[in-house]
Amino acid sequence: MSSKSLMSRPMPRLARTAAAAVSAAALALAACACGEQPQARSDGDAPMRVAYLSTANYLTTVRDEPFLDETMGATDVEFTGPYNPTDAYAAVLSGNADATSTGTGSFIDFLAQGQPWMAFAIEYYEGDSQGIVAAPGSGITSLNNLKGRKVAIIKRGGTGDYVLHKALEHTDVDVEDVDVVEMSPSNFQAAFTSGQIDALSSFDQNLAAAVATPGAKLLIDGEDYDNHNVSIHIVSKDFATRHPEAVKAMYRALVKESEAAQRRPTIITDAYKEFGASDETAEQIAQFDVPKILPIDAQGRAMLEAQAKEYVDFGFIDTTPDIAAATMDCSA
Repeated sequence: MSSKSLMSRPMPRLARTAAAAVSAAALALAACACGEQPQARSDGDAPMRVAYLSTANYLTTVRDEPFLDETMGATDVEFTGPYNPTDAYAAVLSGNADATSTGTGSFIDFLAQGQPWMAFAIEYYEGDSQGIVAAPGSGITSLNNLKGRKVAIIKRGGTGDYVLHKALEHTDVDVEDVDVVEMSPSNFQAAFTSGQIDALSSFDQNLAAAVATPGAKLLIDGEDYDNHNVSIHIVSKDFATRHPEAVKAMYRALVKESEAAQRRPTIITDAYKEFGASDETAEQIAQFDVPKILPIDAQGRAMLEAQAKEYVDFGFIDTTPDIAAATMDCSA
């Protein structure tokens, strides 16, 4: 839905955006399958189309804020979602959306693959919303007990894999000694509670649900090691090139949303409940650090470059991508 009154509103925002998400995702996946490249839009007044995720990052929660219209100025914003991350990225790459969110590790991986992204805001937190949790009945009490045990992650090279590598850096256990199991997050909780896996290396709502499980034990979180992996907001390079002022306006809106969440953290937990989180999970999420929006200035780029070097060291990517060429300092 546009942040301006461009058209009549026959149904509520959430209903319309959910319907649009289904259509956009289908178009996105079809375009990617056919190998089509996103087409530049010639209309200078085109809206900024945001594919928002079913997580409480600020590019998701800002969509209903009354200050969004004023902050964005002449730029209208259309939100479609909630998407799962894979469909959101496909929507942008196929030209059916302009902006979305991801983790800094995934962003680095995208750049290493040569994908045309531009990052414009870091959503920084201390790291307590990512970590490793031992399953109930596993008998695991420390990281050193993970040798030979099954640890679930979403995908190789993703946040869970990064957490596992970072957590084991200063232990007697090598990552190669762990039985790493790739698994859809929709299967995490059932596997975690039934003994199919011994531990979970994950983040965000998945981590909170695991920690809230009776008998589970948090082994480590991102505050216990030198964590560089946080959230990041990205747009297609094409959109950033043609509409830099719109991207800067969205950065300012995210800063306002971050400031609002510092005063009222229920912005985050309410969003998770909207997306189906249980009361127990929401209570655990409420204990996590409230993120802040930071610019990708020299300090922000240095953090991304440090993580990119780690990705090379861990074997996730071959070479460090050009971070400077794929980031905008919107505070300038």
